[in-house]
Amino acid sequence: MSRWHSSIFFFILLPLSVTFMSESSTIGQEQRGNTEDREEEKEQEGEMGQALTYIRRKDTQRISFEDLAEDIRASKYAVALTGAGVSAESGIPTFRDPSDGLWRNYDPAVYATIWGFWKHPEKIWELLHDFMRSSDPTPNPAHTALADLQKMGYLKSIVTQNVDNLHQDAGSTNVIEYHGSLLSASCYRCGRKMPLTKTLLQDVAFRENLPPKCSCGGVFKPDAVLFGEGIPPKAVKDANREVDLCDLLLVVGTSASVTPAADLPYRAMRKGAKVIEVNLETTGLTNRISDKFVGGRASELAKTVEVLGSSSSSSSSFGSRS
Repeated sequence: MSRWHSSIFFFILLPLSVTFMSESSTIGQEQRGNTEDREEEKEQEGEMGQALTYIRRKDTQRISFEDLAEDIRASKYAVALTGAGVSAESGIPTFRDPSDGLWRNYDPAVYATIWGFWKHPEKIWELLHDFMRSSDPTPNPAHTALADLQKMGYLKSIVTQNVDNLHQDAGSTNVIEYHGSLLSASCYRCGRKMPLTKTLLQDVAFRENLPPKCSCGGVFKPDAVLFGEGIPPKAVKDANREVDLCDLLLVVGTSASVTPAADLPYRAMRKGAKVIEVNLETTGLTNRISDKFVGGRASELAKTVEVLGSSSSSSSSFGSRS
Protein backbone atom coordinates (compact mmCIF):
# COMPACT_ATOMS: atom_id res chain seq x y z
CA MET A 1 0.00 0.00 0.00
CA SER A 2 1.36 3.43 -0.97
CA ARG A 3 2.25 5.84 1.81
CA TRP A 4 0.48 8.80 0.20
CA HIS A 5 -2.03 8.99 3.03
CA SER A 6 0.19 11.10 5.24
CA SER A 7 -0.15 14.18 3.07
CA ILE A 8 -3.51 15.07 4.57
CA PHE A 9 -3.31 13.95 8.15
CA PHE A 10 -3.64 17.57 9.15
CA PHE A 11 -7.40 17.60 8.50
CA ILE A 12 -7.80 16.83 12.18
CA LEU A 13 -5.38 19.47 13.47
CA LEU A 14 -7.43 22.60 12.80
CA PRO A 15 -7.16 24.91 15.86
CA LEU A 16 -10.82 25.96 15.88
CA SER A 17 -11.06 26.16 19.66
CA VAL A 18 -9.04 27.70 22.47
CA THR A 19 -7.28 25.02 24.46
CA PHE A 20 -8.18 24.40 28.06
CA MET A 21 -4.64 25.31 29.04
CA SER A 22 -4.86 28.95 28.01
CA GLU A 23 -8.01 29.34 30.06
CA SER A 24 -6.53 27.43 32.98
CA SER A 25 -3.47 29.65 33.09
CA THR A 26 -5.58 32.76 33.67
CA ILE A 27 -7.68 31.06 36.32
CA GLY A 28 -4.55 29.75 38.00
CA GLN A 29 -3.06 33.24 38.32
CA GLU A 30 -6.21 34.55 39.95
CA GLN A 31 -6.40 31.68 42.42
CA ARG A 32 -2.76 31.95 43.41
CA GLY A 33 -3.31 35.62 44.16
CA ASN A 34 -6.36 35.03 46.35
CA THR A 35 -5.61 32.62 49.18
CA GLU A 36 -9.02 33.26 50.72
CA ASP A 37 -10.58 31.41 47.80
CA ARG A 38 -8.80 28.20 48.76
CA GLU A 39 -11.65 26.93 50.94
CA GLU A 40 -14.11 27.40 48.11
CA GLU A 41 -11.69 25.62 45.79
CA LYS A 42 -11.62 22.65 48.15
CA GLU A 43 -15.40 22.46 48.15
CA GLN A 44 -15.44 22.42 44.35
CA GLU A 45 -12.71 19.84 44.03
CA GLY A 46 -15.05 16.89 43.80
CA GLU A 47 -16.84 18.40 40.83
CA MET A 48 -13.86 20.06 39.18
CA GLY A 49 -11.04 17.73 40.06
CA GLN A 50 -9.72 17.46 36.54
CA ALA A 51 -9.86 21.19 35.82
CA LEU A 52 -8.19 22.05 39.11
CA THR A 53 -5.43 19.57 38.44
CA TYR A 54 -4.75 21.30 35.15
CA ILE A 55 -4.18 24.68 36.78
CA ARG A 56 -1.96 23.55 39.65
CA ARG A 57 1.61 24.10 38.61
CA LYS A 58 4.33 21.49 38.97
CA ASP A 59 8.00 21.55 38.14
CA THR A 60 8.55 19.69 34.89
CA GLN A 61 12.15 18.53 34.72
CA ARG A 62 14.13 19.18 31.51
CA ILE A 63 16.11 16.16 30.36
CA SER A 64 18.04 15.06 27.26
CA PHE A 65 17.21 12.35 24.74
CA GLU A 66 20.01 10.32 26.30
CA ASP A 67 18.49 10.75 29.77
CA LEU A 68 15.13 9.61 28.40
CA ALA A 69 16.62 6.18 27.79
CA GLU A 70 16.82 5.56 31.54
CA ASP A 71 13.13 6.38 32.05
CA ILE A 72 12.16 4.06 29.22
CA ARG A 73 14.43 1.31 30.51
CA ALA A 74 12.85 1.58 33.97
CA SER A 75 9.30 1.38 32.64
CA LYS A 76 7.32 -1.83 32.42
CA TYR A 77 4.59 -0.65 30.04
CA ALA A 78 5.37 2.41 27.93
CA VAL A 79 2.84 3.92 25.51
CA ALA A 80 3.33 6.77 23.02
CA LEU A 81 0.80 9.46 22.11
CA THR A 82 1.88 10.99 18.80
CA GLY A 83 0.80 13.94 16.71
CA ALA A 84 1.68 16.23 13.82
CA GLY A 85 5.28 16.75 14.91
CA VAL A 86 6.11 13.12 14.22
CA SER A 87 5.11 13.30 10.56
CA ALA A 88 6.28 16.88 9.97
CA GLU A 89 9.77 15.72 9.02
CA SER A 90 8.23 13.64 6.26
CA GLY A 91 7.42 16.94 4.58
CA ILE A 92 3.80 17.15 5.65
CA PRO A 93 2.44 20.65 6.37
CA THR A 94 0.15 21.28 9.33
CA PHE A 95 -2.62 23.75 10.04
CA ARG A 96 -0.30 25.47 12.52
CA ASP A 97 2.58 25.99 10.06
CA PRO A 98 2.60 29.73 9.19
CA SER A 99 5.05 29.16 6.33
CA ASP A 100 2.61 26.97 4.46
CA GLY A 101 0.01 28.75 2.34
CA LEU A 102 -2.21 25.73 1.83
CA TRP A 103 -5.21 27.06 3.71
CA ARG A 104 -5.21 30.32 1.81
CA ASN A 105 -6.54 28.25 -1.08
CA TYR A 106 -8.72 25.80 0.85
CA ASP A 107 -11.15 27.09 3.45
CA PRO A 108 -10.82 24.76 6.49
CA ALA A 109 -14.46 25.41 7.42
CA VAL A 110 -15.44 23.83 4.10
CA TYR A 111 -12.75 21.18 3.68
CA ALA A 112 -12.05 20.08 7.27
CA THR A 113 -15.42 19.98 9.04
CA ILE A 114 -18.29 17.54 8.91
CA TRP A 115 -20.63 20.46 8.29
CA GLY A 116 -18.61 21.39 5.23
CA PHE A 117 -18.84 17.79 4.06
CA TRP A 118 -22.61 17.68 4.47
CA LYS A 119 -23.02 20.84 2.42
CA HIS A 120 -20.30 20.23 -0.19
CA PRO A 121 -19.29 16.53 -0.05
CA GLU A 122 -17.28 16.83 -3.24
CA LYS A 123 -14.88 19.39 -1.75
CA ILE A 124 -12.87 17.03 0.45
CA TRP A 125 -12.48 14.67 -2.49
CA GLU A 126 -11.26 17.49 -4.74
CA LEU A 127 -8.68 18.36 -2.11
CA LEU A 128 -7.53 14.75 -1.87
CA HIS A 129 -7.20 14.55 -5.64
CA ASP A 130 -5.14 17.74 -5.79
CA PHE A 131 -2.73 16.46 -3.12
CA MET A 132 -2.38 13.00 -4.59
CA ARG A 133 -1.01 14.28 -7.87
CA SER A 134 2.40 14.89 -6.33
CA SER A 135 2.58 13.68 -2.73
CA ASP A 136 4.02 10.38 -1.52
CA PRO A 137 5.66 10.89 1.91
CA THR A 138 7.63 8.13 3.60
CA PRO A 139 8.42 7.40 7.27
CA ASN A 140 11.14 9.54 8.83
CA PRO A 141 13.58 8.72 11.67
CA ALA A 142 10.90 9.54 14.27
CA HIS A 143 8.64 6.78 12.96
CA THR A 144 11.62 4.43 12.75
CA ALA A 145 12.75 5.19 16.31
CA LEU A 146 9.29 4.46 17.73
CA ALA A 147 9.14 1.23 15.74
CA ASP A 148 12.58 0.30 17.11
CA LEU A 149 11.40 0.94 20.67
CA GLN A 150 8.58 -1.51 20.01
CA LYS A 151 10.96 -4.10 18.58
CA MET A 152 13.17 -3.74 21.64
CA GLY A 153 10.16 -4.50 23.81
CA TYR A 154 9.93 -1.15 25.59
CA LEU A 155 7.04 0.51 23.77
CA LYS A 156 3.83 -1.51 23.93
CA SER A 157 1.53 0.60 21.76
CA ILE A 158 1.12 3.88 19.90
CA VAL A 159 -1.95 6.10 20.07
CA THR A 160 -1.65 8.42 17.08
CA GLN A 161 -3.64 11.48 16.13
CA ASN A 162 -2.28 11.22 12.58
CA VAL A 163 -4.20 9.46 9.82
CA ASP A 164 -1.21 8.83 7.54
CA ASN A 165 -0.33 5.15 8.21
CA LEU A 166 3.37 6.09 8.47
CA HIS A 167 3.77 4.38 11.85
CA GLN A 168 2.65 1.11 10.28
CA ASP A 169 4.83 1.71 7.22
CA ALA A 170 7.83 2.08 9.55
CA GLY A 171 7.07 -1.30 11.12
CA SER A 172 5.09 -0.34 14.21
CA THR A 173 2.37 -2.64 15.48
CA ASN A 174 -0.54 -2.11 17.88
CA VAL A 175 -1.15 1.37 16.46
CA ILE A 176 -4.42 2.95 17.59
CA GLU A 177 -5.62 5.50 15.02
CA TYR A 178 -7.47 7.92 17.27
CA HIS A 179 -8.55 10.22 14.45
CA GLY A 180 -9.26 7.54 11.89
CA SER A 181 -7.43 6.72 8.68
CA LEU A 182 -7.19 7.70 5.04
CA LEU A 183 -6.73 4.10 3.94
CA SER A 184 -10.46 3.84 3.32
CA ALA A 185 -13.76 5.65 2.95
CA SER A 186 -17.21 4.74 4.25
CA CYS A 187 -20.68 5.29 2.87
CA TYR A 188 -22.41 7.81 5.07
CA ARG A 189 -25.72 6.00 4.61
CA CYS A 190 -25.05 2.25 4.86
CA GLY A 191 -21.47 2.13 6.21
CA ARG A 192 -20.02 0.17 3.30
CA LYS A 193 -16.22 0.46 3.09
CA MET A 194 -14.22 1.46 0.03
CA PRO A 195 -10.41 1.11 -0.05
CA LEU A 196 -8.51 4.21 -1.14
CA THR A 197 -5.33 4.24 -3.19
CA LYS A 198 -3.27 6.98 -4.75
CA THR A 199 -3.94 5.51 -8.19
CA LEU A 200 -7.68 5.74 -7.66
CA LEU A 201 -7.59 9.34 -6.49
CA GLN A 202 -5.38 10.38 -9.40
CA ASP A 203 -7.70 8.83 -11.96
CA VAL A 204 -9.22 11.49 -14.21
CA ALA A 205 -12.56 9.69 -14.48
CA PHE A 206 -12.75 9.47 -10.69
CA ARG A 207 -12.03 13.21 -10.43
CA GLU A 208 -14.89 14.01 -12.80
CA ASN A 209 -17.49 12.12 -10.76
CA LEU A 210 -17.14 13.45 -7.23
CA PRO A 211 -18.22 12.69 -4.61
CA PRO A 212 -18.05 8.90 -5.11
CA LYS A 213 -21.43 7.24 -4.65
CA CYS A 214 -22.31 3.93 -3.01
CA SER A 215 -24.65 1.43 -4.68
CA CYS A 216 -27.21 2.34 -2.01
CA GLY A 217 -27.20 5.92 -3.24
CA GLY A 218 -25.21 7.26 -0.30
CA VAL A 219 -22.03 9.31 -0.48
CA PHE A 220 -18.59 8.01 0.52
CA LYS A 221 -16.54 9.99 3.04
CA PRO A 222 -12.84 9.41 3.84
CA ASP A 223 -12.46 7.71 7.21
CA ALA A 224 -10.34 10.50 8.71
CA VAL A 225 -12.19 12.25 11.54
CA LEU A 226 -13.31 15.76 10.63
CA PHE A 227 -14.11 18.50 13.10
CA GLY A 228 -17.63 17.97 14.38
CA GLU A 229 -17.38 14.17 14.22
CA GLY A 230 -16.97 11.84 17.16
CA ILE A 231 -13.88 9.71 17.73
CA PRO A 232 -14.39 6.09 16.61
CA PRO A 233 -15.69 4.22 19.71
CA LYS A 234 -13.19 1.37 19.33
CA ALA A 235 -10.30 3.85 19.17
CA VAL A 236 -11.51 5.53 22.35
CA LYS A 237 -11.84 2.19 24.14
CA ASP A 238 -8.45 0.92 22.98
CA ALA A 239 -6.65 4.18 23.76
CA ASN A 240 -8.14 4.39 27.24
CA ARG A 241 -7.16 0.78 27.93
CA GLU A 242 -3.54 1.35 26.88
CA VAL A 243 -3.24 4.59 28.84
CA ASP A 244 -4.69 2.90 31.92
CA LEU A 245 -2.14 0.09 31.61
CA CYS A 246 0.92 2.26 31.05
CA ASP A 247 3.40 3.37 33.68
CA LEU A 248 5.05 5.74 31.18
CA LEU A 249 3.30 7.88 28.57
CA LEU A 250 5.51 9.50 25.95
CA VAL A 251 3.80 12.53 24.40
CA VAL A 252 5.63 12.94 21.10
CA GLY A 253 5.19 15.68 18.53
CA THR A 254 1.90 17.02 19.86
CA SER A 255 0.79 19.98 21.93
CA ALA A 256 -2.12 17.83 23.17
CA SER A 257 -4.56 20.67 22.58
CA VAL A 258 -7.13 18.84 20.42
CA THR A 259 -9.72 17.13 22.58
CA PRO A 260 -10.52 14.43 23.48
CA ALA A 261 -6.98 13.18 22.74
CA ALA A 262 -5.77 16.04 24.94
CA ASP A 263 -7.35 14.30 27.93
CA LEU A 264 -5.15 11.20 27.62
CA PRO A 265 -2.06 12.68 29.35
CA TYR A 266 -4.24 13.72 32.30
CA ARG A 267 -5.76 10.25 32.39
CA ALA A 268 -2.28 8.72 32.53
CA MET A 269 -1.20 11.08 35.31
CA ARG A 270 -4.34 10.32 37.30
CA LYS A 271 -3.57 6.60 37.07
CA GLY A 272 -0.08 7.20 38.44
CA ALA A 273 1.89 6.96 35.20
CA LYS A 274 4.90 9.14 34.45
CA VAL A 275 4.25 11.59 31.58
CA ILE A 276 7.21 12.71 29.46
CA GLU A 277 6.94 15.16 26.57
CA VAL A 278 9.12 15.09 23.46
CA ASN A 279 8.42 18.37 21.67
CA LEU A 280 10.20 21.29 20.01
CA GLU A 281 8.60 23.72 22.44
CA THR A 282 6.88 23.55 25.80
CA THR A 283 3.11 23.07 25.72
CA GLY A 284 0.09 23.43 27.97
CA LEU A 285 1.11 20.11 29.53
CA THR A 286 4.45 21.48 30.68
CA ASN A 287 4.55 22.43 34.37
CA ARG A 288 1.06 21.03 34.81
CA ILE A 289 0.84 17.42 33.67
CA SER A 290 4.29 16.41 32.39
CA ASP A 291 6.90 15.06 34.77
CA LYS A 292 9.72 15.59 32.31
CA PHE A 293 10.30 17.47 29.05
CA VAL A 294 12.70 16.58 26.24
CA GLY A 295 13.21 19.52 23.90
CA GLY A 296 13.88 18.66 20.27
CA ARG A 297 12.56 17.09 17.11
CA ALA A 298 10.81 13.75 17.30
CA SER A 299 13.44 12.29 14.97
CA GLU A 300 16.03 12.80 17.72
CA LEU A 301 14.49 9.82 19.51
CA ALA A 302 17.07 7.93 17.47
CA LYS A 303 19.56 9.06 20.14
CA THR A 304 17.44 7.39 22.82
CA VAL A 305 17.26 4.19 20.80
CA GLU A 306 21.03 4.24 20.35
CA VAL A 307 21.62 4.50 24.11
CA LEU A 308 19.19 1.67 24.83
CA GLY A 309 20.70 -0.45 22.10
CA SER A 310 24.30 0.06 23.22
CA SER A 311 23.46 -0.75 26.83
CA SER A 312 21.73 -3.99 25.97
CA SER A 313 22.95 -7.01 24.10
CA SER A 314 25.72 -6.50 21.57
CA SER A 315 23.65 -8.56 19.16
CA SER A 316 23.06 -6.92 15.79
CA SER A 317 19.32 -7.46 16.12
CA PHE A 318 17.07 -6.14 18.86
CA GLY A 319 16.21 -8.64 21.51
CA SER A 320 12.75 -9.08 22.93
CA ARG A 321 12.11 -7.57 26.35
CA SER A 322 9.72 -9.41 28.62
